[in-house]
Amino acid sequence: MVDPQAVPRIVLDAARLVRAGEIVVFGSASLAFWLRHAPTSRDVDIWVMPAERGEAVEALMGELSWYHERHGAYVEVLGSETFSAPASWRTRAKLVTLPEAPDVSIVVPHPHDVLVAKLERYEHQDRDHVRRILAEMPLEAAVLEALANEAPCRTEATLDANVKAAFETNLAEVRTRLSGG
Repeated sequence: MVDPQAVPRIVLDAARLVRAGEIVVFGSASLAFWLRHAPTSRDVDIWVMPAERGEAVEALMGELSWYHERHGAYVEVLGSETFSAPASWRTRAKLVTLPEAPDVSIVVPHPHDVLVAKLERYEHQDRDHVRRILAEMPLEAAVLEALANEAPCRTEATLDANVKAAFETNLAEVRTRLSGG
């Protein structure tokens, strides 16, 4: 498990390998950049532009790598399509500049966008993460609905019907939480 305190260092290590480009930190680890009581995460999910630089990060810092063995944490380099956030998520994202890697832009989605992205799966740990997000960054029901309307589950006709149904069921559960139920 990755301690949230270690996430910035892990991202810096990845940025040093990327040297120039962009790293988007998403998923549970991204909450370390926003929340005082961020959860631990299984790994640090990122995507890298240009994509070929992500291959080096995955090789040197991925699961079962020397980095994983030495630090007890690893990076999973994924494609941007794995982050099912509202279309306008970048307008709310945090841009992190690291003096040690000035040619790499670190982009971290806002926790509300992470929350919406988690609704497709919404596993046990996701529920905990949503609870933490809402405890530190309350969300109005109307804003949740607007963000959900921009999510791929509502905007992409080609998505699996079961994924869309799960999204709507999980969204309803969050709505209930917001209304105090």
